[in-house]
Amino acid sequence: MPTTLPLRLCALAASAMLSGCLVPERFSARITIHPDAAYSYRFNGTVVDAMALLKQHRQGVLSDKDHQGLAAEAQKLSEEPDVKKAVYLGNARYTLEMDGSRSAGEPLKLLDMFSVQTDAEGVMTIAAKALKNKEGSNLAQLGIHVDGTLQVRLPANAQVISQNANVTPAQGQGSYRWNMGRLDQRPEMQIRFKP
Repeated sequence: MPTTLPLRLCALAASAMLSGCLVPERFSARITIHPDAAYSYRFNGTVVDAMALLKQHRQGVLSDKDHQGLAAEAQKLSEEPDVKKAVYLGNARYTLEMDGSRSAGEPLKLLDMFSVQTDAEGVMTIAAKALKNKEGSNLAQLGIHVDGTLQVRLPANAQVISQNANVTPAQGQGSYRWNMGRLDQRPEMQIRFKP
């Protein structure tokens, strides 16, 4: 079984890169790290199909056939193991609920926006994809405005190497939170586990 969902979030500079892109718009994402370095995650929110939104932006409206195709895509998404709910809302947007778990060292790409990777030295990096200025302005011109939170909960045996959270827990134990209100915000955290 592949370790990533076949969902694609594109940080776009040109319309060719927009093909099949799901961009988180209004969301809550949570990653819970366990003492053995395994982790679970949850995503709940609205995502937008950037390609469909670009087409709507250019043509002024999506056709019935376009809407049917987007609804069929929601059905396909619902068949993925980590996807608990995928509903097409119209206007190139979906409600999406996902949750899953990964073993220690197993990577995750969540909507190709958030990732969890562990390197050869055992350092776990939790990060959001960086967008170039032009990519962010292209998304904003399409009317895509990010309003979400990422929360990472750490066990007592996790040592934080670096982080840029908006909210940090007292004494470094507990949850770190990023309030994401701009496309150019890039949450990042590196941790290692104490023996």
